[in-house]
Amino acid sequence: MRAFFAEHVDRLIVCQLPSYSPDLNPKVALLGAIEYLWRKVKGLATHNKYHAQFAHLITSVDAALNHFSQTPALVQQLFKSYLAASDLQPQRA
Repeated sequence: MRAFFAEHVDRLIVCQLPSYSPDLNPKVALLGAIEYLWRKVKGLATHNKYHAQFAHLITSVDAALNHFSQTPALVQQLFKSYLAASDLQPQRA
C-alpha cells in the first residue's frame, strides 16, 4: 500500500485513523449504542456462565435477545444512555 500511495501522492491524501472510534463520527453513533446493547446481551447470556455445548450458548443468546425484543423501553433507555454519555443528540430519520 505504501508503494501505491507513493506513486499517487499527487492525488491522494492518507490519514491514519484509530482502529476503533465510533464516537469520532456522529453518523455512526448508532454503532456505539449497539455496543451498549451487546454488552447487556453478553451480561445476560454469557458472562460468568459455562456452556458445555455450543447449542446451549446459542439458546442462552437467543433468550437474551428475546428478552430485549420484549422490552423495547429498556433498549430505548440503553440508546439514550449512550447518547447522553457521548454528548450526541438523537436525530429523526
